Amino acid sequence: MTLKVSMADLMVANRLRDAAHHGVSTADVLFARKTDLGPEDVRVFRELTRTYKLLIVLRCPKRGAVAFHGVFRPKRRVDGHDKAGNLVKSGASGIGVHPDTGNIFISDYDMMSLWAHGGHGYRKLFASALELHAETGPWSKEAMAVVRLLNGALLSPLQHGAQDDFTPAAGHMHPGVTPETRFCAFREGETAYMEGMDACAAFYRQWGLHWPYDTAGHFTRALHPPS
Repeated sequence: MTLKVSMADLMVANRLRDAAHHGVSTADVLFARKTDLGPEDVRVFRELTRTYKLLIVLRCPKRGAVAFHGVFRPKRRVDGHDKAGNLVKSGASGIGVHPDTGNIFISDYDMMSLWAHGGHGYRKLFASALELHAETGPWSKEAMAVVRLLNGALLSPLQHGAQDDFTPAAGHMHPGVTPETRFCAFREGETAYMEGMDACAAFYRQWGLHWPYDTAGHFTRALHPPS
């Protein structure tokens, strides 16, 4: 029997091996392999959520992207469309090349929601802007402080606020989720991987979080900050 290994597989294996050699724990390396977050970034999310008693849910990057966190910058909003207005997506292994600028980017981390441990369960930290400095929705001071801490340490910084908190303008669609979407979560230093929309919805129910999508993955409604 001939063992066939692709170049992408080798790049992932080498990236994870190097992270382990530089002190990333075996558990964090294995979670990076499963989720396609950078292994060093897994450690950042895990340690920060443990220190500050947070819960962060993310949509996983594309499979294979783990090889390139720290090599290419994560996809920004300006990378999302070409000059004709067509959507620009990352391709195989999460790598994308903008057709107009030639900029290379990697499938980014999409934060779904951000929560802090409260007296009875978790309370939402609102972070609904499309971009970190855009005035497109409420940002709590706590949420901004958390994202600044994260982005000061992550190899692939967060590029926008939480998808669950984003209410699109009239005439625009919310991205929603799909049945095959992969998710992961960091809850006070503990990790969780959710293979599919139903598994993520179950995780939300388990911890008393608001799940703003219907059974088809369409956005229903966001929670709003108390007035």
